[in-house]
Amino acid sequence: MQKRLSHNYYCLLLNIIVFALCLTTLNSNANDLNKPFLSFELLPTAFKKQLNIVNSEFTFAYGMRQDSVMRDIRNYTKEDIETFIHSRKDYEYIFRIPFWAAMDSIRYSWLIPKLINDLSDTTFVGLINASDVTIWSRVKTGDMVHNTLNYQIDDDIFTVAGRASWILKRLSKNEYGIIKPNMPSKEIKEIINRWNKWYNTLIRK
Repeated sequence: MQKRLSHNYYCLLLNIIVFALCLTTLNSNANDLNKPFLSFELLPTAFKKQLNIVNSEFTFAYGMRQDSVMRDIRNYTKEDIETFIHSRKDYEYIFRIPFWAAMDSIRYSWLIPKLINDLSDTTFVGLINASDVTIWSRVKTGDMVHNTLNYQIDDDIFTVAGRASWILKRLSKNEYGIIKPNMPSKEIKEIINRWNKWYNTLIRK
């Protein structure tokens, strides 16, 4: 009886230690993703260059329009952006997210860590009004029709993880892996690790 109690006590203690270690790791990762960004002047040159390119593309894409779309994009809230990523099917609203984020350091410093977290979210959202886009993985599944004249996207933006990956690439021009349908979690974790390594170059130590 005493041996059984000792064994149970040992198992309980071991479980508590393992749980504490896991909790410490999670808290550490969460804290890393909440650290303040470097000032714009101190950010990596390649990242600053890409932000400027995205801002120029915003003017090129919408500057000649007579409607209110430029103002609409500038006035999106954080809640709007999260809705677009996690539940909006209309491609146009996904397309607008990098423009919104690149406008201001407060926006991209808030969005980038959230996008890295979203890389592990394989939730299927779907996509509509994307006749000018080709996503190769979705051509293979029959969800899209191939058109060589279309804008080509590698990531599966039918899913939250694919959208996060594509937006991160638009903001940084980094290529750390392609999010595909039914991708093994091990491969997704490898992509997340690469993005985290890049993210660490943007934050204050």
